[in-house]
Amino acid sequence: MSESSLIILFFVLVLAYFGEYLIFMIGIGRAIRMIPTNPHTVPTTKVTILVCARDEEANIAACVKSLSVIDYPQELLEILIVDDKSTDKTPEILAEWQAKLANLHVLRTGEEIAQLRGKVNALTQGMDAATGEIVMITDADSSVSPGWVKEYLKHYDANTGMVASVTLLHDRGFFDGLQSLDWAYLLGMASASANIKVPLSVIGNNISVRKSAYESVGGYREIPFSVTEDYALFQALWHKEPWSVKFPIAKNLTVMSTATPDFKTWWRQKHRWVKGGQSLKAIGYVIFAIGLLGNLAMAAALFVLPLAAALMVILIKWAGDLLIILPVLVRTRQVRLLRYFPVYEIYLFLFVFSMPVMMMQKNVKWKGRIYKQ
Repeated sequence: MSESSLIILFFVLVLAYFGEYLIFMIGIGRAIRMIPTNPHTVPTTKVTILVCARDEEANIAACVKSLSVIDYPQELLEILIVDDKSTDKTPEILAEWQAKLANLHVLRTGEEIAQLRGKVNALTQGMDAATGEIVMITDADSSVSPGWVKEYLKHYDANTGMVASVTLLHDRGFFDGLQSLDWAYLLGMASASANIKVPLSVIGNNISVRKSAYESVGGYREIPFSVTEDYALFQALWHKEPWSVKFPIAKNLTVMSTATPDFKTWWRQKHRWVKGGQSLKAIGYVIFAIGLLGNLAMAAALFVLPLAAALMVILIKWAGDLLIILPVLVRTRQVRLLRYFPVYEIYLFLFVFSMPVMMMQKNVKWKGRIYKQ
């Protein structure tokens, strides 16, 4: 192939990538400009905050502390922690907090229900016990803002079944920062796609669901089991009339969580996500294929193209990624994470090309459990 033909090929690939992200930018714009349905609603709705905890002694206190200062009438707010058979000091820490918070309830999981396993079992038992009309779900290694509940409720109307938003990570180190930028990218894509009616996924540590909507799809008892239970519930509600799913992005909706501490844990987390996402519709695989080719073009350009053409290919690819990442960081007031962006592009390339390996790897290992696929 001649040099000019090669240059044209690379530009076609990277411009297809950029064009896809221009379309997603429409969805990002809708997410950050989403007008709340009930911006001035007086708090009258009973809300349950549901957290599943398994061996979270290092994190659970910070999580409950953030929940304890939520700006919402305490008589309308139930905090329900499901202790999923913890073997560390999680139960003792929760007992200490129960003595301080009258609206904190702790449920320890019993036997697994039917085919439900692991966290899905804990969530099912928690949803059964929840008394709120709206159930807000986060994780034991996460913390929320005082305005989290009120901000979510602003987006509910009679036909809203689920509202989801973005989670970022505390960047206490370089690897943490790369992961947080990655979450901004992935959840920006998820929000963008949902807002152009292409449902990809949500993040399970920052979702809320109307309990009657959850029950209308049969709950987790009727939803096919998935190692990514958040994705499964999101897809079930998306396709269930009359419920709508909203995915806004705003500062008070943002949850802050903890990054994986090492490569082994990172791999297991990503492996779980990839395996759970294998049931994506065809459009999801098209999006992935364009992303794969865009990353390949960026990486190969420096080796096969003249320097000027290679740099242009890289800049176009980076510009496409920033169409998603930058609005998320601005809206969540985390623009400082951009300092990780050049290295993140290498990180993203390595992750994208590790995904086929993760797809072939069968058993998912997470939180001390093994899920056979």
